[in-house]
Amino acid sequence: MRMYDWAYLQKMRLKHLRHVYSGQGWALLIYLGIMNLAVMLVMIPEAVSLALSGMDEAQMTQQLTSGSGWGYFLAIGIGLLWLLLWKRPSYLRDVVWKQGKPMKVGGFFSYLSVFMSAQLVMLIVSILMTTLMEQAGVGYESSSSISMDDWSMFFYVGLGAPISEEILFRGLVLRSMEPYGKKFAIVASAMLFGLFHGNLTQAPFAFLVGIVLAYVTIEHDIGWAMVLHMFNNLIVSDTLSRIGRMLIGEAGDLLVWLVILGFSIAAVVVLVRNWKKIRAYVRQERDDPLCAKAFFTAPGVIVLLVVLIGSIVLAESMALQF
Repeated sequence: MRMYDWAYLQKMRLKHLRHVYSGQGWALLIYLGIMNLAVMLVMIPEAVSLALSGMDEAQMTQQLTSGSGWGYFLAIGIGLLWLLLWKRPSYLRDVVWKQGKPMKVGGFFSYLSVFMSAQLVMLIVSILMTTLMEQAGVGYESSSSISMDDWSMFFYVGLGAPISEEILFRGLVLRSMEPYGKKFAIVASAMLFGLFHGNLTQAPFAFLVGIVLAYVTIEHDIGWAMVLHMFNNLIVSDTLSRIGRMLIGEAGDLLVWLVILGFSIAAVVVLVRNWKKIRAYVRQERDDPLCAKAFFTAPGVIVLLVVLIGSIVLAESMALQF
């Protein structure tokens, strides 16, 4: 093949990949806009009512973040409808729910251990950020806290969010990237998943668990990713926290740390025992060498990253208490 023919093919390949990734970026931006608009439409009447009652800004924020989850349900309903129109129902049936290897009991608990060990990262990041801000003489309250005391919010966080986020990130985003390379698809979809959480406390955790969830989806199926996601939100984020609040003094915090450390030790054992298999998997999976270049130069992805990073900066600046 002549040199200019090869260069032309590479140029066309890069153009095609940019088109694929850019389409995903614009679709995620539209989904993000739909979510924010739907939540605002539900929250505005409540916010106006609270303001008229004389409640100050801090109390209003606390009330709104611990309130109803119906706005989020409306958001994911409209958002998923839009995504189905984008990809068509046949894509959801044939690609998103594509079946891989059957899940074994031992394998599931191995994935669960690695998945839950990422909680340790989130706790450490939260402690470090709070400590650094205290040293700088600045108060800091994490923007990641959402109360699940309301039943609608409980069902959204425990069931609605895991199902909708898995369909979005592991179904549509991951599956669309997968044909061009599994490794890049896993990392890129996990990165977007982390940034979508909108704060520095959750972003590293969501990135790490996003890698686990993406691998489980590709090698097994998206249903198991949903199960892992629900376990985290229902058992750890809610039930374990509720039990901890019922205990006296620092016993609740100690319980949380013991559970997470237990998972982390199990995760280390799993990773050490399977290190050769992990290394072999990384080596045998070959990605299109143009993936990264096309992804980070795709217009839709660039705009999406600017919006997501900007939202994180805004959220963290609002969390600072001077």
